[in-house]
Amino acid sequence: MIGRLLDVDVQQIPIDRPLGELGIDSLTAAEFSVEVEERTGITVPLERFLGEKTLADLMRELDASTATALRGAAEEAGA
Repeated sequence: MIGRLLDVDVQQIPIDRPLGELGIDSLTAAEFSVEVEERTGITVPLERFLGEKTLADLMRELDASTATALRGAAEEAGA
């Protein structure tokens, strides 16, 4: 997803560099935000893609959000 938006091979994207250093501008950040939400159902604020967050940080946040959502769904199903 990010490789396509930046037009680079995903293997060449360092996950420990701030996203802003990878060439993400406001338009790319908006596209990335929408695509993340469409694929995961998780809304990620646009500024997450423009600041000092790294791709690794973003992946951890998405993992945590997904785990929280799954726990909530499991609790609702058991209620």
